[in-house]
Amino acid sequence: MKEKFKPNIDERPVMIVLGVAAFYLIIEFFIVYLFLLHRINFVVMFVSSVLFMLIYLPRFLIIYKLKTRDRVKVIDEFLMINDIGVALCDILDFKVDVEKPQVVFFINNKMVVFQQAKFHLKLKNGITTFTVVGGEKIRLLEEFLRCAS
Repeated sequence: MKEKFKPNIDERPVMIVLGVAAFYLIIEFFIVYLFLLHRINFVVMFVSSVLFMLIYLPRFLIIYKLKTRDRVKVIDEFLMINDIGVALCDILDFKVDVEKPQVVFFINNKMVVFQQAKFHLKLKNGITTFTVVGGEKIRLLEEFLRCAS
């Protein structure tokens, strides 16, 4: 019975950005609306807006992380990290630091989640580090690297 009501997970970056921005704007417009109705004065409106922005700052950092993430592609026998090719035969070992997923919001029994992981690749000529965003991408890349090495 619990399986039917368990929320699905959605990790699309567009949904994360849209959800963070929409919720922030709704709350800020509500605070301005109360000010325009003369329910609160300007000082209370300003303080509550700044306080809400400070509380909501980690969500804005999620948007920044989405914007500055690394681009990772698997092309034939190469792993392209930000348009720099790494041959799969050069990878000696790898380590993955997976962060705990963060729930951004719920919509229509779907949980919009942000998850990132840092991959450390030990190569023949050094160590390469890159960040991957998205739980499914993390699992697929980890499985691919496990098969490749």
